[in-house]
Amino acid sequence: MKLAVVMVLLILSGYVSSPAHVPNFDNFHTPVIKPGEMGEFNFTITNRYVNQMEDVVLTVSIYMWATEDDHKNITEIHHPPVIKESGDVNYTLKLGILKPGINRSVSFHIRTFGDTPDGVYFVRFSIIFSYNGSTYMMWSPGFFPKEVWDNATKNHTINLDYLSLYLGKRVDGIIPDSSFSVKSDYTWILYVLIGITTFVGFMAFYTYFKEEEITNSVDEKYYELKGKYRELERKLKKMKKQGNQKP
Repeated sequence: MKLAVVMVLLILSGYVSSPAHVPNFDNFHTPVIKPGEMGEFNFTITNRYVNQMEDVVLTVSIYMWATEDDHKNITEIHHPPVIKESGDVNYTLKLGILKPGINRSVSFHIRTFGDTPDGVYFVRFSIIFSYNGSTYMMWSPGFFPKEVWDNATKNHTINLDYLSLYLGKRVDGIIPDSSFSVKSDYTWILYVLIGITTFVGFMAFYTYFKEEEITNSVDEKYYELKGKYRELERKLKKMKKQGNQKP
């Protein structure tokens, strides 16, 4: 009897942690904000399990600033952007129950200051919830230094136990990062940064999904995104050329 219970728990754990089933973060609308102004950040979360998720708590953190030439922890930035609803770089939302297959909209506002530095600001997420009587904790890659993430994902696999050991908390699954931008002038380089960020982030998850044998739909998404990225790159070069030709 005990062995059967253990087997059920192991099977359930693998099911909950599978990249095909972890809560889906999608439909991101991320702002480009001028210093001193405010923008809305929103996206959806979808429960991809067969049963409802309960006591869902989502934490959002602005954790890093970057430009083409530099990057810093958010604590090193003078007057960084904050989340208006919390007045801080961290914001916790209690989402309650997420029913299977239903998109839940999440929205908050990014507030900047007159001297907030231009650049791309990276956002990480964690989500804690109960499922079939057990509690699960999931984190985005932004919680882990590059060397830790690289070690955990070498050989095209992901080692959740290794990530748990580093974090000092259980890591039951991986959810995505995101970003938004602060820019005094909406120039072409901003969109290059956003495009590169999206492309690199997708590639990290593509590797993970590939190892989990989720191939066909992911392959299609990969090539679709790659084509869009190339088209974006072409348009940006054209915009830059036209900008240089202006008197």
